[in-house]
Amino acid sequence: MEGKEAQGSDTTFLEELTSGVLDKDNICQPDARKISNARDQTRSANVWWLIFRHRGVAFVLLASFFSALHSVLARFVKEDMHPIQISFTRFLHQLLFALPVLTFSGISPKPESKAVLFMLIARGVVGTIALTSFFYAFQYTSVGDATAVVFGSPVFVGMFARIFLKEPFGILDFMLVVIVIGGVFLISQPPFLFGGEEGERHSTEYIGALFALGTCICVSLTTILMGKMGKLHINTFKIVLYYAALATSTTALLTTIFQVWSMPSCGIVRFALVGMGVLNFFSQCLITYSLSLERSVFVSILRANEVIFAYLLEFSIFGVTPSIIPLIGVILVLSGSILASLKKMWLSRKKGVAKRRQSELSNRIAMELS
Repeated sequence: MEGKEAQGSDTTFLEELTSGVLDKDNICQPDARKISNARDQTRSANVWWLIFRHRGVAFVLLASFFSALHSVLARFVKEDMHPIQISFTRFLHQLLFALPVLTFSGISPKPESKAVLFMLIARGVVGTIALTSFFYAFQYTSVGDATAVVFGSPVFVGMFARIFLKEPFGILDFMLVVIVIGGVFLISQPPFLFGGEEGERHSTEYIGALFALGTCICVSLTTILMGKMGKLHINTFKIVLYYAALATSTTALLTTIFQVWSMPSCGIVRFALVGMGVLNFFSQCLITYSLSLERSVFVSILRANEVIFAYLLEFSIFGVTPSIIPLIGVILVLSGSILASLKKMWLSRKKGVAKRRQSELSNRIAMELS
């Protein structure tokens, strides 16, 4: 029986060979289509792995885009409501989004320890102070001055991260910070550098500059606190919940004290308010999570791209065209962000090579010992 089966298989093979089903020149050669598909799958897997490994960069850029779109939507609301009430509405939406997420995910809002509770409260208090002082800065100085000072936060973030988080802050980091801040100054064109419509500056503008500087320091401390909590693997939504709860109660109190409550108009104003709340919630979640993956200075440098996204959105929606000087600032900000990203990729590759070499060395030692 076995001889007949073998003879039958040989006959079948010869028939397929003579009929052209099998090509005698390619019997031992793999299918070219299979090789091509395997190469495509490998290339796609490598791309997805690269994106996953640098997902912190993508999250920061996406959060910057959401923040810029949030600022654009604020243009539809600012004529109907006071800025503090706008902030209250924004934080209220953020709180309403964070609560169900924590509930359905089964995450307890209770802090793990007293130290974690202190950091959660400190993040909420410092963030609320930053927001309030930022609004007060607008009362005394121009938007350009305040924005330029606040976006100087990478300098303080670098110093605070070096002191509190023991993160490296070298000469290249300092140069990137200077490039990005220079670009922000060219984009916002603060009157104290470029001059304004009025020939004389009022003394109250210096009070506004002090409020803006206080905002800058508070934003830097907030970034450090979020980075510290991210390193401790504290849940992102829990951080956002505490911040939203404290900020909502504070802005509600300030709105009541200043008696600036008002009913928003129907239509696009109310849709813009809801959109601002949604965008702010996702922006806070993405920034908080990215700080658990990346260095604080790196995140603060990439966040400056919010100015670029704001320009692009204003041009596409409102038709606002920037002049030459802001475009130079945009190029500087983009250059700083690209250089920071390249440095991060180079450091990751260098770390991967070092790990491979260490693994090969340990395997070689184990083989010699065995």
